[in-house]
Amino acid sequence: MATEEMLSERDLLAALDSPDWPVALRAVAVADKLIRGCIVGDPGIEKVVAKLVTLANHSKWEIRRAVANAAANTPHPSFEAVLAKLILDDNSRVRQAAEHAALRRRDSRHASTLGKQHEDRINSILDDIEARFGVRGRDAVKRASEQIANTFARELYHEIIKLLSPLAASADRLRAQLSSTNTPANVLAAEAERIRRRVAQLSAILNAMRAYTAQPVLDYQPEVLREVIEEGVSLALESDPDKSPRPSVEIKGPLNVIVDIARARLVQALTNVLLNAIESYQDAHSLKPIEVSADLQGALVTITVKDSGCGMSGEAQRDALTLFATNKPNGTGFGLPLATKIIESEHGGRLSIESVKGLGTIVRMTIPQHRQVDSA
Repeated sequence: MATEEMLSERDLLAALDSPDWPVALRAVAVADKLIRGCIVGDPGIEKVVAKLVTLANHSKWEIRRAVANAAANTPHPSFEAVLAKLILDDNSRVRQAAEHAALRRRDSRHASTLGKQHEDRINSILDDIEARFGVRGRDAVKRASEQIANTFARELYHEIIKLLSPLAASADRLRAQLSSTNTPANVLAAEAERIRRRVAQLSAILNAMRAYTAQPVLDYQPEVLREVIEEGVSLALESDPDKSPRPSVEIKGPLNVIVDIARARLVQALTNVLLNAIESYQDAHSLKPIEVSADLQGALVTITVKDSGCGMSGEAQRDALTLFATNKPNGTGFGLPLATKIIESEHGGRLSIESVKGLGTIVRMTIPQHRQVDSA
């Protein structure tokens, strides 16, 4: 048989018809590569697909399994009936391949909801879950993730609509004002400024969403906790856009401990928490310092940020870690949820909040001092 990658269409079709089953098996592998991502209706592809459909009845289970594997990688409708048949095959390996292919095809049909560009990564995660917990585990995780994605999409839609509606109204007013020769320049400027602020807020929400949903490559390294906290404090003070008097930040505690962390991400979490603390101060005459401390207890390190700002009501405290929930005029509602994601999902820790309205807030971020490597 010629080199598989160099087969012409005619040679490939002939190889798929070969009575020598190893030759046919290698040809199925070539056809598999050819039909990946194919456009349904391509005449050349249609002939190859027709041959593969016929081979689903081959006497050798190896051929039938290879056809099932190929069916996983194309949306071609001809494979629906093929997989329905192979799922009932007498050979367990063929049945398993057909079940896996059916799941991959179903997941691919829904991939636009989750983001087509992440399809391979998502399916890889689901494949690992299936290997550990079976098809029912995969289905349960898939349903839960779709519900989360739908909730996120609905909330994002509502947040954007809240900004787009007044933005459209401002644009209509500006158009009407521009058509009038008597509109003062300061009125036009004020309307343009309203549009600018709403566009800036919309951009802030989209940028925050991108940061929250990002899947960065995490590089966990031993770091000196003091240096990490000092970097977070510095970034928070530099990032605060308000130029009015702000509280100082005092760093306390045994901070020379070494922790295994993804440094940039932990700094991001600490910065978000500190920015919330800084912005909570409303009375410039009683700027008690924000205290950042660390405590090492056994195998756990707790970073505590304590402010004497406005504090939160019970309802606000419950909403603090919920996406899009914010009481700030220009807030996005992503700051503390992102910090929670970094601490809990990425570092295997816990973020908790205690707050009293009018007295201040305490945020505790507890993480393992040393990262446990999963050997499974």
